[in-house]
Amino acid sequence: MSRTWRHPALALATCAVLALGACASGSTTAARTPAPPATLGASSLGGTAAGDGPTVMPTTASATLYYIAQGDGGVSGPPVGCGDSAVAVTSAAISFTDPVEGALRTLLADHSQHLGQSGLDNALWRSRLAVQSVTRTGASITAHLVGTLKMGGECDIPRVEQQLLLTAKDAAGAPVAITINGKTLSQALSLK
Repeated sequence: MSRTWRHPALALATCAVLALGACASGSTTAARTPAPPATLGASSLGGTAAGDGPTVMPTTASATLYYIAQGDGGVSGPPVGCGDSAVAVTSAAISFTDPVEGALRTLLADHSQHLGQSGLDNALWRSRLAVQSVTRTGASITAHLVGTLKMGGECDIPRVEQQLLLTAKDAAGAPVAITINGKTLSQALSLK
């Protein structure tokens, strides 16, 4: 029995979901993730010349980034060391193929010490970091950052840590490990 689709975009999204499901198993991929069904209409899928499966094309959406409310004591968001809070902020629309890469790239591109007139601080403002890659192995996700990490003191350690980890986790929907110049995040943040 043949089915006629009244909405060609819905038919395309359904086919894309089925194609992605068939290709989702496997090993490590870098900066590649299937878009959730709600965003498939905004993305285009196409095979590569080498025939190694579908390539996810850029999606445009906002990201949730985390900034610091100093002295807030966990009132406005998750508590951070030194009596601060990590506060979620929605970015303007960004283009990305991997939501973790897109969110971290947007966070790391902000070199302002304060987020406008919000009263929120950016502990990463002195740093010059970039996302080198995002790898996925099974359920494990790791974001690899490169560049220069600069902090303003001991209290910036938990601030930087939570800004990175919470932004990546929100984008992935799961915990994300982070490396900086090949070191684990905790090693990179160590003052020793």
